[in-house]
Amino acid sequence: MSRIVFADTTGAYDGRTLDERPLGGTESSVIRLARALAARGHQVICCTNCDAPIEHEGVSWQPVGDTPPATCDLYVAIQHPQLLSLVARPAKRAIWVLWRPNNLKHYKQIWRMWLYRPVPILMSRFQQRGYSPLLPSRRSEVFIPLGLPDEARGLPPLEAPPPRRALFASNPSRNLSPLVDIWVRRILPAVPDAILDVYGLNGLTPGQDPWQVWAGSHLPAGQPAHVKASIRVHPPTSRDGLKHAMRTARVIPYLGHKSEAFCLTLAEAQALGLPAVVSRLGSVPERVIDNVTGFHRDDEAGFAEATIALLTDDDLWRSQHLAALQRQQGLSWADYAERFEAALLT
Repeated sequence: MSRIVFADTTGAYDGRTLDERPLGGTESSVIRLARALAARGHQVICCTNCDAPIEHEGVSWQPVGDTPPATCDLYVAIQHPQLLSLVARPAKRAIWVLWRPNNLKHYKQIWRMWLYRPVPILMSRFQQRGYSPLLPSRRSEVFIPLGLPDEARGLPPLEAPPPRRALFASNPSRNLSPLVDIWVRRILPAVPDAILDVYGLNGLTPGQDPWQVWAGSHLPAGQPAHVKASIRVHPPTSRDGLKHAMRTARVIPYLGHKSEAFCLTLAEAQALGLPAVVSRLGSVPERVIDNVTGFHRDDEAGFAEATIALLTDDDLWRSQHLAALQRQQGLSWADYAERFEAALLT
């Protein structure tokens, strides 16, 4: 089998971190793919901002500042062109683009792309459209949508519709404020008993009141008690906790964000059977089948109307819940590793 090296400087993590605390999509994807490749018999080494070398679930983890292997069968830099030189003599060099690809053409980075000419690994049509023609030829491009964790796939339908709960599960900087504005002005007056649960990496410390800390930024200031009671900001939760929240909500309304290059949250929510209302921003519409597993709505009135319908119409919710479970299961990480191996190691 092959020797594969990954390098990532996104955050401080190793293979254990996935089971210890919430992670962003980049870190969790690196861990899951490394594990899946190791399970297929490959020797996998991950160089990250971890504290010390460890072995975990068949994967070797080492600090990115330690001496890397001099050679390998495949070297994969995560997102950043400055990482392309970390392994001196790989048989093949790739760059896994897990964000928007616009940083690759930056004047301080583009020369590295031309010097090393890595195989770009992309995950969304949005990335493909944004991949600059100034970059090296894309004839070797690999396109594989991200995998989904096994615990999010293959679940049975819910027996009864959940309560009238909507879910936001992203960084609050990703358009939580305009979503709350629509909630307060259009959705809550039509569905007075509805709840908007806010999860994600929110930056709050224990005991902080989001209505004080975020007043005038992510949350509107000066709201009456019934509005505050309808919007519940939760601390970061475990993967099981977020899965439970998704399975007990009726809709995930998400306005999207220009930096959303795949949106794992939406992909997992849809696999769990949660209908979504989204705008056509970034990669977000790729995650939802319009009028089947949710709705694409760019105008504020249409966005609110679709969200209200899913909160109140049990038959509509049921049809989209079943469609999401049938059609939005995506790839497992074992599937992803198999496609990755076929595209880059044969």
